[in-house]
Amino acid sequence: MDRGFYSVAAGILTGQKAVNIMSNNVANVNTAGYKSQATQQSSFGEYLLSRISSLSNVAANNIGTGSYMTVNSGQYTDFSQGSLEKTGRNVDMAIQGDGFFLVQSDAYGQVLTRNGQFEINETGNLILPGVGNVLNSNGQPVTVNSSDFSLSFDGKILENGVETQSLYIANVANKNDLKEVGTGFFQTQNGFQAAGANTFTTIQGSIEKSNTDMTEEMSQMISRQNNFQSCAQVLKIYDRINEISANQVGKVG
Repeated sequence: MDRGFYSVAAGILTGQKAVNIMSNNVANVNTAGYKSQATQQSSFGEYLLSRISSLSNVAANNIGTGSYMTVNSGQYTDFSQGSLEKTGRNVDMAIQGDGFFLVQSDAYGQVLTRNGQFEINETGNLILPGVGNVLNSNGQPVTVNSSDFSLSFDGKILENGVETQSLYIANVANKNDLKEVGTGFFQTQNGFQAAGANTFTTIQGSIEKSNTDMTEEMSQMISRQNNFQSCAQVLKIYDRINEISANQVGKVG
């Protein structure tokens, strides 16, 4: 009986976590450069595979006795390319391919982002509003005389036809190392490096839209909500069975 309680409670908790993340994806569907997220779950299926695996390091992974519940074992980010939307604004930029813009944020230090909705502040610095200065290949703030500049396909900024600086387009060896520190902003303890010359293209006058698939998110959310409600009903049944066991079964007439 207790195992049933644990399994149903696990279903409710994992379902709620998944719904929260999907809700965040939907809320940021119009956030430039946003990368959708999802939960990773483990269950009895994973345990069974570990027991029958021919790999010693997998088979030796004994999770112990107890109820084989479904639990949230992690969370991952989908870094696939979002669609590009033309805005016609010179200060809007997008990356097609691998790479991230490097921004010096006030709250977290240097962060990586695909959000290219930039502006120019009163001192001529190219900034991401509410975050901080966009950095160039020398790790310094990008400074321009006006919004009348050009951006080449490899991240070079040209004013009056003369190259003045290049955007720092960063990349990491393993995107699984990236940790989100704000909506659409990432850091990694393993460091980053300049993206390879043939791995990306920078596009001026466009932004990368969120890669959230609204149809998939809404479908998954309905499924999760139904599962959540089913678990809640089963929990009520278990509670009723316990009540009958305590108050009626074995009752002396």
